[in-house]
Amino acid sequence: MTDDPDRDLVKLSDLSPEGIREILQRSIQMRTSKPAITTRSDHVGLLFSEPSTRTSLSFLAASQRLGVHPLELRAEASSLSKGESLLDTAITLEALGANAIVVRDGDEQTAATLARHCRAGVINAGGGTRAHPSQGLLDALTLLDEFGDLQGKTIGIVGDILHSRVARSDIVAFRALGARVILVAPGELHDQELEGVGVELSDDLDSTLPQLDAIQMLRIQHERIESGLRMDRELYVERYRLDEARLDTAKETLIVMHPGPINREVEITSVVADGQRSRIRQQVSNGVPVRMALLERALRRSGG
Repeated sequence: MTDDPDRDLVKLSDLSPEGIREILQRSIQMRTSKPAITTRSDHVGLLFSEPSTRTSLSFLAASQRLGVHPLELRAEASSLSKGESLLDTAITLEALGANAIVVRDGDEQTAATLARHCRAGVINAGGGTRAHPSQGLLDALTLLDEFGDLQGKTIGIVGDILHSRVARSDIVAFRALGARVILVAPGELHDQELEGVGVELSDDLDSTLPQLDAIQMLRIQHERIESGLRMDRELYVERYRLDEARLDTAKETLIVMHPGPINREVEITSVVADGQRSRIRQQVSNGVPVRMALLERALRRSGG
C-alpha cells in the first residue's frame, strides 16, 4: 500500500470537488510547464487487460512528456495469458521500478485491490462499468476550455448509460463543477440508481436537446449486453442518433463530445462528429495533460 494514499485514483468520487479542481488546474499548467519531480529511476507500469486506443496511447505520451519510462504490458503478450493474476503482475512491475501503475481491467474491483496492496501509486484507466476517472477529468477540462465555468450549464449524456464507466465519471466531474446533468437513453439502457446522485433521467432526446449547452454521445456497448439489445438498431438510430437535423434544434452554441470509440452513423453521424461543433479531437488532446497531472500525483513521494 502507498505511504501516501492520495497518490491513488480509483474513482472520481474519492475526490472532493476541490480535489477535482486542483487536478484540472494542474492539467492546464501541464500544457506549458515542464514538471521536475521525476528521477531517472522512475517508471510507469501500463497494465491493460482490456483493449484501449486513446487511453493507453495518451498515458504513454504523458509518461514520455514527464520524462519517465513506461513499462507497457499487454495482456495477450504477458504471463496473464498463462493465468498469472493482475496483482502478481503489478508486483512484478513494482520490482522492475514502477512507482506508478496504470491499470485497465473488466473487473471494477481490480484498481482498488492494487491500490490496497501496491506501494506504487495506482491510477484506474477504466474498471468494469463503474469508473474511468481520467476520462471524466479530460471531459471536464474540454468543457472548461469552452465555457470557462460550468455553473449554470446543462450537459447531456446520451446512449448506453447502464454500461458506461465514462458516464459515471462524467457525472461526478460535471456536478463537482456546478453543471446540471441530464442522462438520455431508452429505458433498457438507463440505470435508475443514478437518479439518487442528483442527475435527471430522460428517454426523449428531442425534447432534451434544446436545453443543452454540451452533449456527450456514447456508443452502445454490445460486448457488455449479455442478452442483446431489445430495441432494434433502426429504432435506436431514429430516436437517439445525433445528426444534422437534430443539431439544428439545439442551441447555436452547443458543443458535441464523444469519448470514443465512435460507431459512426449509429449514435452520431460523421458530419456531426467531424463538424464545427465537435470537440472530439480536443477531448483526445486533453487526455495528455490530464494524465500527466495524474501521473505526477501518483509518482509523488511521501513528504516530497
